Amino acid sequence: MSWMPISKDALENEIASQCKDISDEELAYFNKIRVPLESVKIERWGNTESGFVVAKVGATIIFYEDIEEGFEITELNEQGAISDYGASQFTLQQVINQLRASTS
Repeated sequence: MSWMPISKDALENEIASQCKDISDEELAYFNKIRVPLESVKIERWGNTESGFVVAKVGATIIFYEDIEEGFEITELNEQGAISDYGASQFTLQQVINQLRASTS
């Protein structure tokens, strides 16, 4: 089976599912920084692919890394693409709390 990028609808469903498992305080914070899913270029291994930004705080974004099937925190590069990120499989709750801790 070959890898296929996540669709916008599938990601909306994943976010909705994970929002059921977070506290009211975490959900309130996420709703404050959440953006409509926004397509973004991801530079991977010399190729340019696309993904989705799900939240923003200043220059920092939360995006879904669909190869690892998890959320990541990073900043966009000068070209407005994602080029620096990990290979983590964080849940939405984990990245919300990481971002809250780093901005408080």
